[in-house]
Amino acid sequence: MTLPARPSSLLSGAPAVYIGRFQPLHDAHLRSMLDALDHFERLVILPGSANLARSIRNPWSAPERVRLIRACLREAGIAPRRVTFRPVPDEFDSGRWAARVRSAVPTPQAVLVGFEKDASSAYLRWFPEWQAHHAPVWPGLNATDLRAAYFTDGTITDVSPGARSFLQAWCGTPAFMRLQAEWNAVETARAQLPPGARLHEERWVHVQQGHVWLRTRHEPVGHGLWELPGRVLSPGEEASPGADAVFGHPARALVASTTAHVWRAAPAQSLAGRPVPLTVALRLPRRFHEDHHVILSRLLGAEAPAG
Repeated sequence: MTLPARPSSLLSGAPAVYIGRFQPLHDAHLRSMLDALDHFERLVILPGSANLARSIRNPWSAPERVRLIRACLREAGIAPRRVTFRPVPDEFDSGRWAARVRSAVPTPQAVLVGFEKDASSAYLRWFPEWQAHHAPVWPGLNATDLRAAYFTDGTITDVSPGARSFLQAWCGTPAFMRLQAEWNAVETARAQLPPGARLHEERWVHVQQGHVWLRTRHEPVGHGLWELPGRVLSPGEEASPGADAVFGHPARALVASTTAHVWRAAPAQSLAGRPVPLTVALRLPRRFHEDHHVILSRLLGAEAPAG
């Protein structure tokens, strides 16, 4: 990618804030960061989904993404002191997530960087107290399509040289191979569902004597991760009534839109899995499948760490 010329004058005052998952970091992300740094002395970058395990939606950890972004900005001639990183966890709840974002920004006044491309950009309207800076539009480029090409046949396009080197090297890791298998399994499962299917699942948060019951997944989707005991119901099957909580965020599940009906106690026959010390489980969010750590923390009233 050809880097834009650096202007000689910069606006001072409130920092620019750029929120994104950067999964992966692509040309539009980098151009938006450089454009913000053309106009503002300081940029706060908030990599999202910092509490989630590796998946085909979130392949890279927050520390990996921070290191890659730092390297690409350094390659573009940006002084490290001008950029601050504050990873933010997913909450699967817009109000809770917005509060996390506000607490991650070091000043009450800020300038939010971005442009509205689709429904995923709705968060840009959740911070009316901040000014807005419209990033350049890069039509037709999105991380979802890049991940699809990457996990299908290893294709890498529309990224900086530094990001390309990182992605090429990452193709040889066990994590890539696991996620490639997950990609194929998710595509197969989606193809078997009726169009627009919304599934229900039943989960239990069972805590006894300082331990929580968890199951280790052996399926290709989420292989090796912990999940709460329970099951995903068949298409058209309704969950039992009387759940203590319901979690229905549209991005919570990998295969299809899924609503989790959660109980605080479980019948004995449902407790496939093993007891894990609760203190251990709560401090390891990235060991959990999908949003199960968020569910556990929310039902117990615990503060979920970023990971």
